[in-house]
Amino acid sequence: MITTGSISRTEATDRFDFLAEHFRGRRKALHDFTHIDPDFVFWIYPDGRLFDAKDAHIRNIPKGHEHILKDEPEYGGFLRGRIARRGDHQLIVVYCREDALLDDTCRMQQFLSGISRVPVFLDDDALVVSDNADIYGTLADIEARLVKFPAARRWR
Repeated sequence: MITTGSISRTEATDRFDFLAEHFRGRRKALHDFTHIDPDFVFWIYPDGRLFDAKDAHIRNIPKGHEHILKDEPEYGGFLRGRIARRGDHQLIVVYCREDALLDDTCRMQQFLSGISRVPVFLDDDALVVSDNADIYGTLADIEARLVKFPAARRWR
């Protein structure tokens, strides 16, 4: 289980108890939390464009890309996710490979490009996690990891 960035797993767990390392039923709890009343549901195209998935990924797929639902966790190069809030804390969940927002420069750039276009306010300390509860830190943490890589290895 990955934990990286400026927010420790302990601090993340204080915000969202289901992110605890040994939380029983973590995936279901994370799913339930993000599906009850999400702030925004999205797909991010491979080129970083944002697609509003309204209230459900299954019913709102980018036109001509219906095949992506059969390609978990790659989704044909798309990223999918949900933004949800509990009190003062915001969570961005991205359905992806565990290393996608850790050290995959293409995916990190794709994510940052798309997420910067969401029509909802994003907290400076919004926590970014995978659907398996891997913790990637904040948006600023992902940006900082991205600049560590040589420009030649970066995505477009």
